[in-house]
Amino acid sequence: MDTFLQVLAAQMQPSVLLTMALCVVVGMIIGAIPGLTVSIAVALAVPIAIFMPREYAFVMLASLYAAGVYGGSVSAILLKAPGTPASAATAIDGYAMSQQGLSRKALNISLLASTFGSMFSIVLLVTFAPLLANFALKFGPVEMAGLLLFTYTIVGAVSGDSMVKGLFSAALGIALATVGSDPMLGVPRFTYGNTSLLDGLTYIPLLVGLFAIAEVLKHASERFPSWSKKVSLSTADKDRNRLTRQDYRTIAMPMVRGSLIGSFVGLMPGIGSTISAFLAYADAKRAAGASGRFGEGDIRAVAAAESSNNATGGATFIPTLALGIPGDAVTAIILGAMVMLGVQPGPLLFVTNPDVVYTIYIVLFMSTVMMVIIGLVATRALVWVLAIPNLYLMPVVALTCVAGSFVVRNNVLDIVVMLAAGILAFIFGRLRIPVAPLLISFIVTPPFEEAVRQSLAYSRGSMMVFLTNWFSVAAIVVSIAVVVLVALSQRRRTVPA
Repeated sequence: MDTFLQVLAAQMQPSVLLTMALCVVVGMIIGAIPGLTVSIAVALAVPIAIFMPREYAFVMLASLYAAGVYGGSVSAILLKAPGTPASAATAIDGYAMSQQGLSRKALNISLLASTFGSMFSIVLLVTFAPLLANFALKFGPVEMAGLLLFTYTIVGAVSGDSMVKGLFSAALGIALATVGSDPMLGVPRFTYGNTSLLDGLTYIPLLVGLFAIAEVLKHASERFPSWSKKVSLSTADKDRNRLTRQDYRTIAMPMVRGSLIGSFVGLMPGIGSTISAFLAYADAKRAAGASGRFGEGDIRAVAAAESSNNATGGATFIPTLALGIPGDAVTAIILGAMVMLGVQPGPLLFVTNPDVVYTIYIVLFMSTVMMVIIGLVATRALVWVLAIPNLYLMPVVALTCVAGSFVVRNNVLDIVVMLAAGILAFIFGRLRIPVAPLLISFIVTPPFEEAVRQSLAYSRGSMMVFLTNWFSVAAIVVSIAVVVLVALSQRRRTVPA
């Protein structure tokens, strides 16, 4: 309790609160602009965060994440152009409501559902992350290897429409993570005589290229399309845009079910909030039955999708903090930043750095409260931001990427890595290959390699050590089952009836 009170007092300092408020505003703005996702916001913030005091760095990254997902719903509702992929399900009925003169009502429902989903997942995070970490403390290298193998399988098999493409992306992430020096023998691997690669591929240029530069290249290939449209937030018809008691009763259960779905999806590495939003949308549509007007402006659809994608955000921190396994691409970025700041996520984090854990808890809660306050008064300002042409916006993003990649080590090679990662991610986008499995695998590979080699050293090179441990065997069996089930499901979808 002493540590918690100390962290709470530190977070209540005016400078920290100001940093949090600014990051919430920036997160909402970037989330609202189509093309600038939450991943890009957090990726661009990492080069700044690693030079800041630890508490300010975590405030920046967590606040951007918490506010960015909600920001995407603004453009989804007003323009039918989701600011983030997680808001795509919101755009279906949210834009229909906007066309009927109910844009203010749709935005208020989105804000309410986002807040409910975030708070729901924060409660789960505070409750279950320490329990999971306590259980994981009993893990040895064999159990950890099995768990990380399962992570690879989930990330590769479930991310995207094609399991083959997802597994290919994950495999490429594993290959890139092996560049550098052997962690046990110190022998150079895949460096081709370049001493700058002895420490491996630098994390920040890689993630900035995968997300930000790829988006710049995508917009350049489309000749910088502008999303600016004539948006009206007229409050002339205040009665129709006011939330009634009946509205609250109508959206209550969709928000609860959406939060449950989003939290469950957040626990599974690599699936992400986009899938959880559509799962919640489908669940709300099923529950509504014949009474639903889904696709025509049903408030239950907006509530379910927004509560689900925001609940996923908080839940992804559970495996990230407790196991050191990122729940999605954004928490993979945050996990990498934590390592660069000298904090090692995992079961021991709750023992060695409880202040970091409490900081994450408090920042997620306080940034959600700030999101409500700012969201109620700043929606009209967000509409003005949507009018910024991408022709002027994307070059600024590109310059920020170059500066952020170079400043970490003052090495030109990092800029080359950033550009190569951006081109690779751009090609992946054209081929519909997901990028998230690559980044998560890149993060997970070092601890996986360490666990496997420690296990083999213990067994004197015998692979039987993985087949005589019940947890490892269970992880292998479940991984095979996931691959088979996903393959059969995708085959049924592709084979015509």
